[in-house]
Amino acid sequence: MYMLGNYHRGDFPRWQLKPKMRSWAGSSRHKMGSAFAQKVAERLTELGWKTAVEKKVTEILRTGFDRDYGDVDVLAWNDATGRLLLCECKDLQYRKTEGEIAEQLSDYRGEINDEGKRDDLRKHLDRISLITQHLSKLQAYVGMSETPRVEGHLIFRNPVPMKFAWVQMNSRTGLHTFAELDQI
Repeated sequence: MYMLGNYHRGDFPRWQLKPKMRSWAGSSRHKMGSAFAQKVAERLTELGWKTAVEKKVTEILRTGFDRDYGDVDVLAWNDATGRLLLCECKDLQYRKTEGEIAEQLSDYRGEINDEGKRDDLRKHLDRISLITQHLSKLQAYVGMSETPRVEGHLIFRNPVPMKFAWVQMNSRTGLHTFAELDQI
């Protein structure tokens, strides 16, 4: 059941999968991720934020770049406070074994591997860095009257191992579970 459930959710490491299964896993993860990002946006809206879901960096900044910086899962802003959140939303599965936990931790070190591939945290940090270099374009996109104070946040559905090993990244981006959104 564990194996079938993981295959159905596409929840195996990409390096373990053949091309057709990689395609299935990517599609399955995208659906789950989109649904979770929408849920995060709905909750932030309830908490008084204005939100936009899954917006490409090129759409937000209205310009092209040297590479694809992907999208911001949830963009949230509050005119009254001047805060703007760049949220990366992850609906990761609960990990039980040491190997699974170590694998999840390795995806969130903020590094680039030997082949030049950025891990999930590095992608998020690069997006934050790029977007904060174009504050006037960001301000125009969201329609804020003043220059926003930009904050990066990782939002996970459930507690994850990274939450307990976050000291070195805490100053660069927040890490929260869905249940903690009211504390942002």
